[in-house]
Amino acid sequence: MTNDEHEKTIAPEHSLRADRYPLESYNVVGKRFIRRKDGYEKASGSAVYTADVNLPGQLWLRILTCPYPHARIKSMDTAKAQRLPGVRALLRYDDPELPERADVSGHWGRGAEGYEPVLNRCGYWQGMPLGVAVAADTEEIANNALKLVEIEWEERPFNLDQEEALKPGAPLTNPEAFPNGNFVLPTQQREPQVVHGNPDEGFKEADRIIEWRMRKDKENWVGPERPCGLFKWNGEHPELWLKHQRPHLAKRQLAEYFKIPVSAVTIHCFYQGGSFGGWTQMALNMQPNIIAGIFSKRTGKPVKWQFTRREDFCGAGIDNARYHVRVGFKNDGAITAVAATSWFARKGFAHLGHFVENTRVRHILQESNGAVCNIMPGSAFRCEQNMNALCLGAVLNRVAEALGMDPTEVALKNDGAEGHTIAELSKHRRELGFSDRDSLKECLEAGKKAIDWEKKWHKPGTKRLPNGKMHGIGFTFTHEWSDSAGASAMGIRIERDDGSARILGQRCDNGCAAETAYCQIAADELGFRYEDVQYRPFEEGGFTPMTPDSSTNMAVNGYAIRNAARQLKRKILEIATTPRIPERPDMGYYPPFADYKPDDLDIKESVVFVKADPAKRMTMAELVRPAYMMGKMDIGSTEPLFAWGWHNRHGQYMGPPGPRPIFVRQAHFVEVEVDPETGQIDVTRVVNANDVGKAINPDAVEGQQYGGSVMGVSRARTEDTIYCPKTGVVLNGNLIDYKINTMLDCGPIDTIIIETGMGYGPYGSTGIGEDVATVVPTALYAAVHNAIGAWVDMPLTPDRVLRALGKIDSVGGGR
Repeated sequence: MTNDEHEKTIAPEHSLRADRYPLESYNVVGKRFIRRKDGYEKASGSAVYTADVNLPGQLWLRILTCPYPHARIKSMDTAKAQRLPGVRALLRYDDPELPERADVSGHWGRGAEGYEPVLNRCGYWQGMPLGVAVAADTEEIANNALKLVEIEWEERPFNLDQEEALKPGAPLTNPEAFPNGNFVLPTQQREPQVVHGNPDEGFKEADRIIEWRMRKDKENWVGPERPCGLFKWNGEHPELWLKHQRPHLAKRQLAEYFKIPVSAVTIHCFYQGGSFGGWTQMALNMQPNIIAGIFSKRTGKPVKWQFTRREDFCGAGIDNARYHVRVGFKNDGAITAVAATSWFARKGFAHLGHFVENTRVRHILQESNGAVCNIMPGSAFRCEQNMNALCLGAVLNRVAEALGMDPTEVALKNDGAEGHTIAELSKHRRELGFSDRDSLKECLEAGKKAIDWEKKWHKPGTKRLPNGKMHGIGFTFTHEWSDSAGASAMGIRIERDDGSARILGQRCDNGCAAETAYCQIAADELGFRYEDVQYRPFEEGGFTPMTPDSSTNMAVNGYAIRNAARQLKRKILEIATTPRIPERPDMGYYPPFADYKPDDLDIKESVVFVKADPAKRMTMAELVRPAYMMGKMDIGSTEPLFAWGWHNRHGQYMGPPGPRPIFVRQAHFVEVEVDPETGQIDVTRVVNANDVGKAINPDAVEGQQYGGSVMGVSRARTEDTIYCPKTGVVLNGNLIDYKINTMLDCGPIDTIIIETGMGYGPYGSTGIGEDVATVVPTALYAAVHNAIGAWVDMPLTPDRVLRALGKIDSVGGGR
């Protein structure tokens, strides 16, 4: 075998290049109507979720939550709670066995919200778990016990607003962790960061300059299944059933806390009722699991916990930020410079990254000011790129408004990457082995045709419909990303009884048919029937796939599975042609294709056959049974029929000109009707045009487009976590007052899949898991402006629309 052939079968593809080894043809990859591996369980209601799991004799864990936005426990009497019948254990913040600090983070740990007390004496937001925990026979008894705890509180001043918190003389939000002020890392120095070029020079080049302020208020992750877990000690070996996006991280943290080997920990990760960040990526995520482990060890019983809906609401928010944006541009729409300053609460994310990643704009200045506030922690969920997408779309649409241009033309004018034009990127595409196609142009043409843009687009605030409502149509674009660095290892095993294949590697369910897509890849690479490949991700299997986040699952795990499958196929063909003992072919296993070499054979539909004479064939079951029985793959002699593959994905941008710019794009269009008397927004149509490179499972891609559209409309139109300014308490921490949109709140959704093959994943694929829900809000933001001729900050609630129209004043009264 040549070095190139060897690399083709086992080496992880270099993630800075196009896929060099696609299949010549596909049997199930890219095909529709493939039966989902999890379909029957979920559709029939028989799927088991973590919340469904109960063990005999289990106890229930409940943790006290802080009733104030900022307070300290001065004194605490737990005697009455301990005496309540049914209470089996109680843990206080001052328990001598608790370490002063521990890693209770879920993802972003070892920072401002990383190493913290397991039970804190101080509360830094209303709803924060702290002080005391109880394990009891029932959840009701545990709740009643917490009510009997007598606490003297020291109420402290609090900050809910990030700009106020950063002013001189503002009260300290968290004096224990931030005694010198309310700045939060990593933007403590408050120094502007020049992302690209020379902004001052860029503004000098501009024909016009505009600037404005905008804001996006905090939304909540809101998963259907509330965070939960079940902990049991089996001697010195903990066993945990956990709703978690990163089970391997949970294993590591539990092993670290209890000072045991990671190999001693068993994690079960069942189906999940919502898995898109949130609690799985924030501090205190591991707190209830650690406390449950302490209680289980002390009582010898399993311990279960589950947050209430209100506790869930108090745990994870995103996008509480304000922005001042300044843009310079030419009269033809070419943007020469962008400068933006952000003020965010607790945790913020980049807001001009998409300008670097997919525009020709050379001069960019980004300044971030992060404040520690007494509100729920910030976390990444439904994708943290929301503000990146908003800033890009807002700039494009405001420049278009200032010039009286079609915003789609402004987008094409500025398309590029890392300051390079599309013409410059064309050469780079070819050097990396990609086809030379204009992804944004293709997405725009398809999306504009579907929504009839040329006929429907108009100047802002100029089209009133016969029903009295204002018509609006909006657009935005960005790149199609799958951009996090990461590594994956996954295995495939052939069953000795029937020759079917099982993929090995534990990962959490996130609902987007990843298990199905992985089996499609394995089936096509092995030459198996799709139904002969299975994957149950709940099993540990000894392998660690890339976790389901950052739209990187397919880009990383897909390669790992493909590499494993190619090795395994080679092994199958070698077994079919090679005696167990080549020197003595008369001894032991004798291969059915001994007269041929492995390269003379192929596999299709789970049948091994001679390529030159397909009538000479044998099913996988007929091949592997005697091979196992005669010792060819017996554990006592040689290895079982198994292979594993790995893939390491490099980081994306490493300085201009970047070695791996993103070439694939997405374009989104939203059509609305706005009632100028009530401020009500009706979304009448959404069109998504996504260049996914290669759609491994087109039905799943469309599912992401449908679900992302509804989620995007919801987070733009109604979602907002509201705090009482006087008490600091969350006012809408439930599914009645926190307005979640459903499919009934959105008009028809058009899903357009474009396949240029210019992604960095297997077969030229790229991610789609996050982007529709992240970019559609900006298209709706633009559509409302097109309808009423005024800009409205998100969420686009009726009162804000009416305020933008001048029909109510700043406190909500009529004029």
